[in-house]
Amino acid sequence: MTLQFQPPPPDHVPPELIVDFDFFHIPEGVSDPAEIWHDLVRRGVPKIFYTPRNGGHWVLLDYADIVEAYRDHTVFSTYQTPIPPIEPFPVVQPQGVDPPEHNVFRRLLAPMFTPIAVRGMEKHLRERAVALLEEFSDKGECDFIADFAERYPTGTFLYLFGLPEERLDEFLDLANVFFRSTDPDERAKNIVDIYAVLEQLFREKEASPGEDIASAIVTARDKEGNQHDWTDILNCGFLLFVAGLDTVTNTMAYIWRYLATNPAARKHFRDRLDDPDAFLRAIEELMRINAVSNLYRRIQHDCEFRGVQFRQNDRVVLPNTVANRDPKVFADPQTIDLDRAVNVHVTFGVGPHRCVGSHLAKREVMVSLQEWLRRVPEFTLADDQPEHSVFGGSVMGFTGLKLTWDAAAQ
Repeated sequence: MTLQFQPPPPDHVPPELIVDFDFFHIPEGVSDPAEIWHDLVRRGVPKIFYTPRNGGHWVLLDYADIVEAYRDHTVFSTYQTPIPPIEPFPVVQPQGVDPPEHNVFRRLLAPMFTPIAVRGMEKHLRERAVALLEEFSDKGECDFIADFAERYPTGTFLYLFGLPEERLDEFLDLANVFFRSTDPDERAKNIVDIYAVLEQLFREKEASPGEDIASAIVTARDKEGNQHDWTDILNCGFLLFVAGLDTVTNTMAYIWRYLATNPAARKHFRDRLDDPDAFLRAIEELMRINAVSNLYRRIQHDCEFRGVQFRQNDRVVLPNTVANRDPKVFADPQTIDLDRAVNVHVTFGVGPHRCVGSHLAKREVMVSLQEWLRRVPEFTLADDQPEHSVFGGSVMGFTGLKLTWDAAAQ
């Protein structure tokens, strides 16, 4: 098999732009995976550099360059971008298709995730948060990842797709392999497993559609009145599966981790429980400072960008955490200002592929935090945090986060 989208040998890269950097590797003693990115900035490495790790790829560190890469699909494609490279890889819909073709499924999905549509989900989101909290809020401790942050968005995915709650652990296992593994064979098998689940799901919804997103996708028709291509249907389901779980889980982990160490921030949110605009503004700031995703692009053709020579099929990583702390864009960027009025962060991307589920993600975090603080207003990090719980990659985060509180005092 000819691998069409593998990056070329890096003989076009000048030595001064090569940096030995593995964004999957978190050194011993590093408790925040984002620090490996900010250490690059502190070291003064080139704003555009190349690393031979993980199949070889470029990294952009400047806010303006990252935004340009998000917006210019003629150079920075979203088609076949995995790092490390793996082929064949699903052409996820619509994220993995460049404009204008991506509009077919984006127009199908967008109405399901508008602010109004998401507000209609709030009752369920709140009930889900409360149900999870009732399982451990009176115990005075929890592993926030295992007990809440993993289960909440994954359960929401099951609800939106019309799947039974008892399949939650199955989907958690699939997601963890997809996001954590760097082994090519394991990754390839995992993708096959995910698609097998999606195939069964969509066939069942095709035969007996309901009032859920999976049914809406499989019963939608193109402009000629025909069902969309079956592979595209599966690829759309794949995107919604992988895009809505790990990012929300680890965004929540970062936010709760910060609040556990900052009494003033906890009070800030408690004082605004009934002020959704101020509450959401503060969440936006924590999403800025705690951007967990490092997104991929593939170079469409040989070209020069900011004086650097790129070759066709070169991979590029766009670290949102670095862009969101660019001092040319954000005043005092390292300071967390929960009343920051102007917040042009790129946590959800920009341009044609901006995250279609961003409103749902924000609402999930807001509702969860509101219900948490009503039941557990004061909490701290436990002293015995699990070892080796931090990880890097396309989504950074924690495999465990132990929190503790005085249940009798709540």
